[in-house]
Amino acid sequence: YNGLLFYGEGCPEGGMEEGDAQIQMGRMIAFLQELSCFVNRCYEVVMNVVHQMASLYSYSKVFLNRIAILKCTTVYEHLGDLLMVLVTLDEIIENQSTLKDHWTMYKRLLKSVHHNSSRFEVHVDKLRPLEKLLMKLEAQLLDGLILQNCIEQPFDNGTVLVSKNSAFAEEFTQNIRNMFAALESKLVFVRINRVVNSLRVVVLSCVAVLNFQIFRTVDKKFFRSLLDVYKKMPAVTLVANVVWFADKFLLLRVQPADKQLVEKKTLQAVPVQRDAHLQQKAQTLPKDVQSYYLIVSAWMTKMESVMSKGQVSSDLTNRCSLFIQGILYAFNLSNIVRTTMNLHATLQKPMTKTTVKALCRLVELLKAIEFTFHRRTMMVAECVSHITQHLQYQALTAIASAKKRVVSDKKYSERRLDVLSALVLAENALNGPGTKERRLITALALSIGTQMKIFREDELLSLQLVMKKLDLISDLRERLHSLCDCSFLYWHRSVIPIYLDDVFD
Repeated sequence: YNGLLFYGEGCPEGGMEEGDAQIQMGRMIAFLQELSCFVNRCYEVVMNVVHQMASLYSYSKVFLNRIAILKCTTVYEHLGDLLMVLVTLDEIIENQSTLKDHWTMYKRLLKSVHHNSSRFEVHVDKLRPLEKLLMKLEAQLLDGLILQNCIEQPFDNGTVLVSKNSAFAEEFTQNIRNMFAALESKLVFVRINRVVNSLRVVVLSCVAVLNFQIFRTVDKKFFRSLLDVYKKMPAVTLVANVVWFADKFLLLRVQPADKQLVEKKTLQAVPVQRDAHLQQKAQTLPKDVQSYYLIVSAWMTKMESVMSKGQVSSDLTNRCSLFIQGILYAFNLSNIVRTTMNLHATLQKPMTKTTVKALCRLVELLKAIEFTFHRRTMMVAECVSHITQHLQYQALTAIASAKKRVVSDKKYSERRLDVLSALVLAENALNGPGTKERRLITALALSIGTQMKIFREDELLSLQLVMKKLDLISDLRERLHSLCDCSFLYWHRSVIPIYLDDVFD
């Protein structure tokens, strides 16, 4: 995203000289061409995934009865992740006025060259391919239709039935409901799950929009429940200073032209709700700073105490909990700072000096968490290896006990054989390094292996908790880097002198 985000930044204070904008855009064309290839690839992947899922539900009733245990929510979540990338690109380009201005100037330059080709010593025939390329790039990337063009693809291509496939439509809708339920649920691992909650809303909304575009049906009750998310999350930061609003996105993409899904009063209350959120946040920020200061300080002390003991193999559960707590605190701090600053900027509401100082204190705590991990890098790396193995052992133990129940059951059925095969696949994937690919295969296998009540309820919750911990611990360094990355402050750099003046005073 950085190529788009930082375009036009670092210009001279006196402004650009004549022709500089066109030169800068000329250098950008290659990047936009690569971006176009990436977007085309995303379209192909979305088409492929939808076709594969639809194909599963295009067979006979006997086969449909057999795959009824297939609950591939993981696939839909990853499909949503991909669509969220397209949404992010749309939002970045929408906010990039400099890029659009330079693009217009570059097109004017080409027209001028076209009309005076002899003066510039350029043959007209050589200009036409470039002009066609520019028209293609503009239509695909710069008109704000990257996501729309993706979800409006002709999924019914003659070989696979998609839009009229009632079994697939039902399964698709049910998976969206499962994703929404997981977002709202109060399961044991809800504290850990909060690490990704804000972006999960975007993912869920993207999948819901795709569902509507393919099947053209809307459940009013579910739509309103999804729309109510803005009350809890008035805005979601996609990247840097780019903010996404659930209500605007859903109403634009889902609401049919002939139906009013939401009352006007509800729509009018949305801006008021956002303003109220900012006012409330301004009042509670000083208290939040004090409480987080105590919490993070206590966590840092525990980390230093535990990590200085040596003997990595002992007390793995405690160390795992400490690492996850650190990620959770980093997420909460990052979420407060990013959302508050970006919401103020987007709504053009000035921040008070007290708010600025409080937010900068939270940034201090965020970097303190990062440096705590950094100081003990070698010990943390060793611990992560041991904790990963320990969590894999716990998961394998739970799967082994479930396998015994399946094997000991004398009643043979193809469904049970599928469940057993899925559990064996999960075991094989867990017996090895905890790479993303292995964890993804395990998640897909368990989506089948956990059906038919093979696991007791407490066992299933425990296994889900272990797998969530395994995901977090395996990607600890990557998650920590993204959560503690404060490069978004570049777009709010005007607040830094205020904070530094207060520090020196």
